[in-house]
Amino acid sequence: MASDWERDVETSGGLRTASGRKVNRRNSLQMVAVYACQSLIGDAVASLPVDHYTTMTGRKEAFGRSPRWVAQPNPYQTSYEFWFRVVISLLSDGNAFIYTMRNERGEVAALYALHPQYVAILDGPLGDNRYEVTDDQGGIQGVYDRSQILHIPAFTVPGASRGLSPLDMAREAIGLGLTAEEFGSRFFEQGTTMAGVIEHPGTPRPDEARLLRDMFRKTHAGVKNSHSVGVLTGGAQFKPITLSPEQAQFLETRRFQKAEIALLYRVPAYLVDSSVSSTWGTGIEEQNKFFVDQTLMPWIVRIEQAVSTFLLPGLQYIRFNVDARLRAKTKDRYESYQTALSNGFLNADEIRAMEDLGPLPKKLGQRYYRPLNLGVVGEEDKAAKEAKPAAGIPPVPPPNPLADPNADPNAQQDPKVTDQGNNEEANTPG
Repeated sequence: MASDWERDVETSGGLRTASGRKVNRRNSLQMVAVYACQSLIGDAVASLPVDHYTTMTGRKEAFGRSPRWVAQPNPYQTSYEFWFRVVISLLSDGNAFIYTMRNERGEVAALYALHPQYVAILDGPLGDNRYEVTDDQGGIQGVYDRSQILHIPAFTVPGASRGLSPLDMAREAIGLGLTAEEFGSRFFEQGTTMAGVIEHPGTPRPDEARLLRDMFRKTHAGVKNSHSVGVLTGGAQFKPITLSPEQAQFLETRRFQKAEIALLYRVPAYLVDSSVSSTWGTGIEEQNKFFVDQTLMPWIVRIEQAVSTFLLPGLQYIRFNVDARLRAKTKDRYESYQTALSNGFLNADEIRAMEDLGPLPKKLGQRYYRPLNLGVVGEEDKAAKEAKPAAGIPPVPPPNPLADPNADPNAQQDPKVTDQGNNEEANTPG
């Protein structure tokens, strides 16, 4: 197949925007803000561990025998490479198409991310869509049903099966950003464009004026000749011109376009533009949590639900482990572990697993603990009644630590031995 987004370039070169710049899937990545947002989200999701769970026992449990594709989707790509392609398809085209290769038992054996531009959706009457896959020459490779193609749409509107492309929706904003970059490049390339004028006291001939202009441009134009010393002859003077607001405005335009692209992908602006300071949260951990909650989770949940619903049995599902990204500092983690262990909702082995450590020997880490000074609200009277003896039944005496452990418990004990306080006379010599 052709390289990514090549078809979009070959067919139309992109649609022309009001700024005069054509925008397509590929050249939109030339805008640094688009590339930064897509790579930031793609890398963040693809780097998360993928866990396989089941609820067969009525509670969340790690599945003992996970399918091989959970750890490695296909023999030719790592888990990171595969999920990165899926996320980038969503961020650029608004759709991800995954071909599911199955074994003779009908179980999923491998997953392959398809080029979204090579897949056309043939709408079915009840949502039982079929998918026509073509090659880079436009030839039809095959038509597949939902058991063979997993379709994950992004932003969708009622009545449409295909998701909307973020790049198509923001085509004008991207075109303006690319035009501003080109304007800035040409501005610095020319160097002396409207930077000033040369005044001559006399009336030079056209060839003399042209020679003076060309000599000055050759000596001072361009970045390499900036700040060089100028020499003018014949009484000529160079008068600089202040940069006009129109020319200076492109700097603000570029900054605004970065913020717009960040808004398109719901990425905090300070992650795209270093000149923007964060106004949310009091620390890096809170800002990181905000990025996970507001930016990453919608994409993660889309993928989790689609894969769990259509590729796994009913009680099994996958989860991207976002805790790997939200891991706190060592001191904070250990304090939270202590709280969990002392309150009985985590045991030592579960805590050690979070730190990538093995279980304790002899199953010592499988015990749960709880504080002994806690009780159930409303059951204090019940506990007190259970502690009191029933009417007419004498209380059972506490065990005597001095008693013979081999003695008959029903035999009458010698008062001289058992009650020394009441037999002081008997023990006193007569």
